Amino acid sequence: MITAKKTQITLLLSAFLLCGYSSNAEVTYAKTLNGREHQIGSLLNWSTATEFNNQVFIVEKSVNGIDFQAIGEVEAVGNASSERGYRFLDVGASDKNTYYRLRQVDMDGTASFSETIKITKKLSNNFMVMAMSNTVTNSTFDISIDATIDNEIAYMVKNRQGEVVIESKEELFFGINEISINLTDEAEGTYFVILKVKDEVEKLVIRKVDDEIKAKENVASKRQSNGG
Repeated sequence: MITAKKTQITLLLSAFLLCGYSSNAEVTYAKTLNGREHQIGSLLNWSTATEFNNQVFIVEKSVNGIDFQAIGEVEAVGNASSERGYRFLDVGASDKNTYYRLRQVDMDGTASFSETIKITKKLSNNFMVMAMSNTVTNSTFDISIDATIDNEIAYMVKNRQGEVVIESKEELFFGINEISINLTDEAEGTYFVILKVKDEVEKLVIRKVDDEIKAKENVASKRQSNGG
């Protein structure tokens, strides 16, 4: 009778392992999964004390703490006997409450889950500057904005004395939006571009020059210094 029970337990364990999951993955955590909210998203951190045949960490996300989906992967060191740190940035995380966990996968396909953490959003994350034209210009300054909501964006340009020289509003739609600011009629000098959506503010510094040649010279000098 005892032998039959042992055989049944062994079969159940074998079936569980064949499904690709193991409660004894070959990884020891030095620091368990933790996360912090940033303006551009959620930054996750964790570290391992030891690793053996560790293949990858799959980052999973949920908005209710029950239904998780994979949002990215972080390649593992593989084998290590000293502490190794890892991080993952969930760009544009906008839900009020977000849950994260790690699915650690071994080289043989077996896996285990980390504990689940919860990040409660406090900072606004309505938009993010994705790209911009040369910050030294003689005519226009173009900005590409990634918006997480449909809303209105207000922007202004101030000179070094704090005077508002340009002020406007535009409709902002979910996804990529383009804003072009015409500086043709403004005097040469440094300006501050201030973008605002609700209570979220982004500030940029640009410089207006008199002619196109100066703007091109600035780009060339920057490229040269980066290369040297």
